Amino acid sequence: MFWLSYVIIAIILMGLIYTYYYDIYLTQVLIIVNMVIFIVILGAEMYYPGIMGLIYGDLAGRAIYLGEPGLLLTHGHTFLTMMFLHGGIMHVFGNIMVLFFIGMPLEDRVGKRLTFIFYIVAGLIATLGQYFFNWLQFALGGAPFEVLTIPNLGASGAVFGIMGTLVYLFPKDRITMIIPPLLLPNVRVDLAVGAFIMIQTGIALFAGTGNIAHAAHFTGLAGGIILAYYAKKAGIVQREKGPVRDYTKLKKLLDDEEKKKIYQNIIEADEIEVKEAWSEHLIEKSECPRCGRQLEDSRCKCGFNVWED
Repeated sequence: MFWLSYVIIAIILMGLIYTYYYDIYLTQVLIIVNMVIFIVILGAEMYYPGIMGLIYGDLAGRAIYLGEPGLLLTHGHTFLTMMFLHGGIMHVFGNIMVLFFIGMPLEDRVGKRLTFIFYIVAGLIATLGQYFFNWLQFALGGAPFEVLTIPNLGASGAVFGIMGTLVYLFPKDRITMIIPPLLLPNVRVDLAVGAFIMIQTGIALFAGTGNIAHAAHFTGLAGGIILAYYAKKAGIVQREKGPVRDYTKLKKLLDDEEKKKIYQNIIEADEIEVKEAWSEHLIEKSECPRCGRQLEDSRCKCGFNVWED
């Protein structure tokens, strides 16, 4: 492999290791790693034209790898690395924006470890789905051999995977949704994801395939839903009746280090019951950020409500 390819792999691994050992959102680290890798590759291409092709040759995925045991052995790492490569600024920007608005709410609800599992496994499912689709295109004679060698890259399959996980587990929760140039707060998860699916379907039907891996998007979404189903069935994730709280709203109460530590316990907890217990404890120790009175069961006499304001 080219030397810069090893640097890219090191950035990915360091980001994941850092997330494991430190109290930080996995979603934030994934966004930073994707951006850093894009900037590194773009900068290298500016100084050494053609280097981007070498890196993509080493780290991007290709359907041909699935049909050749030898290539699968030597390029198995691409199933991970391809999720951190992007073809342009709009490609990476679109993925990290959706990842932020979908990944952060999911991580608040199920914790860092489960978010990582959902993200990676759904990304792998999305990749396999795209590869099988490419092979089907070739086998049926509707596409040339080159369809098996086209580089596959991007985080969108994994992003659609956690989108499927979130909508299955917490359909009635409310999140912020972005449809450029609109930023829509307080949208139900099922409506937001439904809108994304409709947009994706419309693009696939009317704009053609182009350079977009539609099969990866749809199989990633389905993979996320399936993973969420089995996680819930196994009792790993408990889906609450009715909406689950948006714990990020508690940030407005963090005016000292003790409260910041309590909030960290909230976002790191995997069980809803634990999150709720820590939330109650934080509220009991907090004053209204609007008028300074002691809060009473998340409310204040001035009309302020922790969960609504």
